[in-house]
Amino acid sequence: PLDSPDFDPTQYLNKLFPTEQALASVDGVLDKLQFKIDEMSQEAERLTDTQSNKGALKGNKDLDKAKEAIKELFQQIQDIKSKAAQSESMVQEITQDVKSLDYAKRHLTHSVTVLKRLQMLVTAVDQLETMSKNKQYKESAQLLQAVIQLMQHFKSYKSVPQIAQLSDRITALKKHLETCVIRELETGFNQGGQLIGQPWLLHDACLVANVLGETTKERIIKRYVDLELVNYRQIFRPMEEVSQLDNVSRRYAFLKRILKVCDDEHAEIFPTSWAVSARVCEKFCEYTRSDLDLVMKNNPCDVKDLLKALQLTIEFEGRLNKRYEKHFKDEARKEHMFNFEKSISAAFQPYLYIYIDAEDATISSMIDSYAQSDMKADQEDDGTMAVLPSSTDLFYFYRETLVQCSKFSTGKALFDLCQLFAKHLDSYCNQIILGGLAKNEKKAVTIDHFRFASLALNTADYCCITTSQLEEKLKEKVNVDYQDKVDLQGVKDNFMRAISICIDAIVRNLEAAFDAQMVQMTRLSWGTMDSVGDQSDYVSQMLDIIKRNVTVCGRIIANRRYFRTLSDRFAEVFITKYLVQIFRCKPISEIGAEQLLLDTHSIKTLFMDIPSMGVSDGPVSIPTSIVNKGISKVEAILKTVMSPTEPLEAYVENYLLLVSDKSIVNFTKLLELKGIRKPEQNPLIDMF
Repeated sequence: PLDSPDFDPTQYLNKLFPTEQALASVDGVLDKLQFKIDEMSQEAERLTDTQSNKGALKGNKDLDKAKEAIKELFQQIQDIKSKAAQSESMVQEITQDVKSLDYAKRHLTHSVTVLKRLQMLVTAVDQLETMSKNKQYKESAQLLQAVIQLMQHFKSYKSVPQIAQLSDRITALKKHLETCVIRELETGFNQGGQLIGQPWLLHDACLVANVLGETTKERIIKRYVDLELVNYRQIFRPMEEVSQLDNVSRRYAFLKRILKVCDDEHAEIFPTSWAVSARVCEKFCEYTRSDLDLVMKNNPCDVKDLLKALQLTIEFEGRLNKRYEKHFKDEARKEHMFNFEKSISAAFQPYLYIYIDAEDATISSMIDSYAQSDMKADQEDDGTMAVLPSSTDLFYFYRETLVQCSKFSTGKALFDLCQLFAKHLDSYCNQIILGGLAKNEKKAVTIDHFRFASLALNTADYCCITTSQLEEKLKEKVNVDYQDKVDLQGVKDNFMRAISICIDAIVRNLEAAFDAQMVQMTRLSWGTMDSVGDQSDYVSQMLDIIKRNVTVCGRIIANRRYFRTLSDRFAEVFITKYLVQIFRCKPISEIGAEQLLLDTHSIKTLFMDIPSMGVSDGPVSIPTSIVNKGISKVEAILKTVMSPTEPLEAYVENYLLLVSDKSIVNFTKLLELKGIRKPEQNPLIDMF
């Protein structure tokens, strides 16, 4: 269109830039036009060259005309660009005006709101002044709440003189109201804490105090609590008779009367959230704890009075906790506002040593009496007694004492009781269990020795097991500070030692019981015996003694593991002693050795039966290798004695095969046992 004879620049520009937003593409259009100009210049040069022959003058004119048109077009584009910038500036000015108007609107709205609040605040303050003068406390409380809330909006305006003056008025008004309501509460009760004012007026005054804040509320509560307890402080003076430990129940009855007045006459005065009766209880507990501490410090108290007072106190604290269990600091976490546990009973803690000392004396007395009581129980026993009755009696007393003490204290007193338990368990073990064994040692051995030793063994085992349970219970009850210090391992070790001593005592008594038969064995003429008969009389008597006494032990000893230990230990001791007695029977002929071998077989049969003696049911222990090995050694020696010495080499080989002992000393002893004279021993010894 640029080369059209009817070209209209304005129309062309409007076509390029139809809207105000299109002006943003001015730079792009300029670039295109520049490109077009370059093209036209090149075309013009070409046309000029080709038509130079047709007339240079006409070509120059056309070129000038085209250049002029291009200049005009550039000028118009510049004008449009300038007008676009002016339009943009105008739009920004209009937008700025709109923003200013918007800010003005906001400020105006805020100003109107502030003025309205200020008007409300001024009106409320005026009304509050009037109502406070007229003692209209209920309405004053509501207005004061509104004034405080409205004043929060003017914190940032304190620099404004009028606002500062208004703030001062409110502060003065709050002080005036505080003075008024405190005076109302002070004059509403007499010096004895009795209500003499109008309950509704005092209630309304408390509403104002609630709005005024914690300081005012606390002053009123403290004043009320002190008034309600003034008579208590006058009556229960620490040095008065009524204040002594045996009258502690009268203290709690006095508080009960105070709370009845609070509930019946004063409850409607104070807001429920104040919990004034609970605050009275807190102060009462504080006074009482201090008083009782002073009483116990200055007056030695009887353990009976101490425990009775402490028990009453703990029960009283429990009732207070139940009364106020629904008052929470934090509803979500159910955190109680009041906790009366140990609020008074803590005063007793330093004096619980009196209780511990009393328990010490009681347990000592019990243990001293157990020897007689066990003896009486033994006489009346119908065969069902498994342990010494004193042991169950002692642990029953321990259990009851532990339950009682843990109610009084789970701290030092309970730990002291633990140490007391340990001390007396050791005493019981040494005095009753081991002491009973020691007394029997001085008497001739009877069946009662075995009964008592077996019962003592069961008792020591029972005490060891129960001590472990006691230790666990103590650790469960005692405070965490003392848990690691609770240790009854020494006590358990002592009872385990007692079990071993009981087993040794039974073995020793068994030895003593057949000692005469062992002596009888050595007095027989084993060297001149000419025939082998049934088992010897001494063996029959000895086996009867062993069977009778071991059966008693087997029937009584409850833990078969310990009976097995007893069987092994007795077998070892008996076989050793029996072998010694055999060597004392020298000389022994071959017939004598054969008789001894028969006797030994009878003994072996008995020892094989020992594990089942006294056992009515349940599994029976298998005899241990101690019996087999020991008896086999005896049999080997006797078989060697039975063997002929000729030929010498065969005898020595037979000895080594049976006895498996290369000791010349032992071989010589065996030759002596066989009755071989010394000159005749030499060839055998040389051969050995």
